[in-house]
Amino acid sequence: MNGSDIEITSAAATSGHSAAAWAVLAEAKEAMRLAGRSQWQGSYPAVSDVQTDIANGVARVLLHGGQVVGYCALVTNGCDPAYAHITGGRWLTPEGTRYAVVHRIAIAPGMAGRHLATRWMRMLMAEARRLGCRSMRIDTNHDNVQMLRLLPQCGFSQCGTVMQSDGERIAFERVFL
Repeated sequence: MNGSDIEITSAAATSGHSAAAWAVLAEAKEAMRLAGRSQWQGSYPAVSDVQTDIANGVARVLLHGGQVVGYCALVTNGCDPAYAHITGGRWLTPEGTRYAVVHRIAIAPGMAGRHLATRWMRMLMAEARRLGCRSMRIDTNHDNVQMLRLLPQCGFSQCGTVMQSDGERIAFERVFL
């Protein structure tokens, strides 16, 4: 079974999704640790991030058969303080352009290898466009090989580096036509 055979939907997360969403993130953190990756190996992300995302209306879940198989935060207000200063390059859109940001995206490790992240990223981009965003920005760690492969496949361009609370991240942007 490949990913195109799997029926999935993207939905706003509710408090009822909180435990399952956190479980996806916790499993992804552990998978990164076992792979020797440095991203997400501290206190971030935490269950409180999921709860805050839900309270702020930015939490999204990927559902398969009614089960949560993915989690992310989709922020569409066009303002992320970590993205105000980029080094080693520049954003593709000018300052003042409304953009979306995806944070904390994870697919349940048991669903890996089915191209669900690619399909979900396309759904998230379509939602951001519908909400009036002109582009999408995202950052990842230098050793997150899955994201470094996924982002160019989804049309993102590497733009430089940004600083997050736990270190430097590679910054990407996808402009919507």
